[in-house]
Amino acid sequence: MYLSKYASTQHTTNLARVARMILGPCTDVLRAVLTNEMSPSALSHNVKTFLANHPKHRKCPINTEQEKIIHCKIYDNFDISLLYTVLRNICRITEHKNGWGNVPLPADRSVSANIERIRLIRNEYGHISECSLSDIQFKTKWHDIFRIVKELESCLSSSTKIQNDVIFISTCSMDPEQESKYIKQLLDLDKKIQHISEETNRMKKNCVPENLKVIYEREILKWKEDDLMFVETHNFATMFDQVKEQTYVMFVGVPGCGKTATARHIALILQTEGYQILPIKDIKDIETYCDPHLPQVFVIDDVIGVFGLDMAELNLLRKYQDRLKCPTMPKTKTLMTCREVVYRNEAFSNTSFFAQEKHVINLSSSANVLTETDKYKLLAKYNLNVYQFQVMILPKTSRMFPLLCKLFSKKKEYKVHGYTFFITPIPCILEAMDEMKTNNRIQYAALVLLMANQNKLSGEDLEDVQCSTNAFTEIKDKVLQKCKVSSRTDTFEFTDALAEMEGTYTKKSGYTFTFEHDYMFEIIAYHFGRQCPEIILQIMKSDYISYYIELDTCISRTIEKRKGSEDVAESVQHSETIIKQDDVFNLCITLTEKQYPILFERLLKDIKNGDYYNVLRTMFSLLKGLLEFLSPLEKENHSLILSVLVCSMIQYSKSLIKKNILYDNLPIKICRYV
Repeated sequence: MYLSKYASTQHTTNLARVARMILGPCTDVLRAVLTNEMSPSALSHNVKTFLANHPKHRKCPINTEQEKIIHCKIYDNFDISLLYTVLRNICRITEHKNGWGNVPLPADRSVSANIERIRLIRNEYGHISECSLSDIQFKTKWHDIFRIVKELESCLSSSTKIQNDVIFISTCSMDPEQESKYIKQLLDLDKKIQHISEETNRMKKNCVPENLKVIYEREILKWKEDDLMFVETHNFATMFDQVKEQTYVMFVGVPGCGKTATARHIALILQTEGYQILPIKDIKDIETYCDPHLPQVFVIDDVIGVFGLDMAELNLLRKYQDRLKCPTMPKTKTLMTCREVVYRNEAFSNTSFFAQEKHVINLSSSANVLTETDKYKLLAKYNLNVYQFQVMILPKTSRMFPLLCKLFSKKKEYKVHGYTFFITPIPCILEAMDEMKTNNRIQYAALVLLMANQNKLSGEDLEDVQCSTNAFTEIKDKVLQKCKVSSRTDTFEFTDALAEMEGTYTKKSGYTFTFEHDYMFEIIAYHFGRQCPEIILQIMKSDYISYYIELDTCISRTIEKRKGSEDVAESVQHSETIIKQDDVFNLCITLTEKQYPILFERLLKDIKNGDYYNVLRTMFSLLKGLLEFLSPLEKENHSLILSVLVCSMIQYSKSLIKKNILYDNLPIKICRYV
């Protein structure tokens, strides 16, 4: 037996008696105090309230196991640790003069002071190094325990039962077997306390809240599933070495080229080396969750905007640049993705901390662009017929090749296009959307609703019974009408449709659907927006409006040049063809003249909301066409609208100049037009 080496002596018996007093009368008197304070049912209710109101960022004094014991409503199952926690945090017992958790003053004989003394005695003997106690030490400790129990019991009633138990234990027979039993219980209690202490220290050191860790772990689990289809390209080792050497790296490339997949693959490799992955949404979360003791890898997609440069995000990136350059944990890394068109924006090109090539991995560069071997590996990974791709065809394929392999492998309608799909994919995808719109209206409407709700849709979002004034409800009705789908269609039909497209066009996290790739959001917006631009102007964010809305000025200029010619009709038709072909590749929605007023209403609304930057972009890119539209208006209205717009833009431009964000004298250019 483990304890057989401890011979039974008077001194070991003394320790066993103290152990019995701690585990018996001391525990019983605390149970009596708790019973006097509140009933088990009331305690269960109050603990639920306490936990619900407890700040998420602070360590909770009641762990999950203790919570289960509390809700069983049997006080006999409560040990000293749990009793002390409940009496301190849930019951309304006035704390002693030195405060909870501290040694009470000797003269302080209050209820809370005696509760504290029992906790201290328990801790003292839970950590004792010897399994014995001298007679003098025993008498002193017995006297302390007896006085504490007596004072607490006298506060409850006239009964002396518990204090009599203390007297009994001090003189009763204690055989070796019983000694071993109680000493073992005390040692087990010490292990339990040690475990709780270690768990508490671990939680204190963990900078990421538990609820957020669960969300991140679910997301990373999905990454691992997707990563099974990842192919390490010819230059991957070089890219990985670059990440290892830097504290922050931005992956740049066109949509669908594998920016996100590469960043995640590297993060997963780093995880096997002891890194903690944090897939954050906001750059400032680096400061919030950075752990000085643990190497981490922060991963953030489209860090400075999706459709175009987001000045707010860029300013935030500049604000927290020191967290990228010098993280509190030197090994910590930040991996970001950015679309090539956003990266090349003049405002971002002036960002000094991304000026050095060592912090940027451009997947479209000559060093990193996919080779024929890389493409063959991708085709083989997706079990696609590599023989239909002749050597002369592969160099012509789209830079979206990785995404196209995934789409081609999952949708049979793309297979009829053969290798053409990999050269000019967007028309093929749009053709598939045309077919879906005709033959599977529920699926098409579900994709449009997902787009209309800004790439996030759940069954709860689709329910309109709770709020008749819900803005999305109005949009939903308009979308369904345009898609020729009944507004009475059950919600589950849309969620089922989105689930059917999971892995191809959509993905699911919990109960919420998003697009499998951001590019599908833009394709659906374009496909639907060609026929319903007025709805797009109503529902889309201002940054989308500024980058993806164009005016139909090409036709009017062609007509003006050829006015009087017999070929006017033919020239119009030719111009329309050019516009449509161009739009297919830039996914821009072209507005006709009759839709200009809707655009103006939208721009004025954005100005009122203070979104000057995107209005500035939109106005400058569309100014010529807008002025042609404004000229027939009454002079007063013409001047008023121009005054509001131009003054607003100049005012905002001045603020940009103060922030050292220059746009090549953009306000001056606008004034010249006016």
